[in-house]
Amino acid sequence: MQTHGRLLDERSRTDFRALYGRMLRHASGLAVAVTRVRLSTLDLAEDDVRRLDSIRVLVAELNALTLDAEARLLRSDPRRAYRIELYQRLLESGRLELRSAPLGGWSPDFSVFLGPDGPSAVLIGFHWFERPYPHRGPAFASIHAGSAARLAADRHAELWEQGHDVGPAVWSILSQAARAGARSG
Repeated sequence: MQTHGRLLDERSRTDFRALYGRMLRHASGLAVAVTRVRLSTLDLAEDDVRRLDSIRVLVAELNALTLDAEARLLRSDPRRAYRIELYQRLLESGRLELRSAPLGGWSPDFSVFLGPDGPSAVLIGFHWFERPYPHRGPAFASIHAGSAARLAADRHAELWEQGHDVGPAVWSILSQAARAGARSG
């Protein structure tokens, strides 16, 4: 798989979700920095994360009310309810760590895919899992390897140190949604 200097846009033949999943299935770790997480559009499956020993996600904006509403919405949809359970299990196992770094700031969003020898690739730009994408006009992302991946991994590590752990709070929100879904089901 070529990962050096590849440019994606909203018209790319391989959409973001398919490419991201393929890259995850070849990685042993993931370091992500996104401005905000929308659970309703985040689409990861067990097969995507099976090989990952570590998933470190930094978010700049995290709204508990929005997260709760999205978790309840997902939980009520039989086709997507598994996502809540998957994210909960990843948090419980310690494989998924979440930190908020509202003062850290970064632009654009990026994901560093890690292999046994360190960073193997970085995907920089839009991180949209569902089509249609949420705005009109071009949406760009690019994939880079080598020194670019190492630079992004180093920057992620710096931001990670500045962040604070929000994993327990997110786990609690997901658990409440699961309990609400169990009561209504």
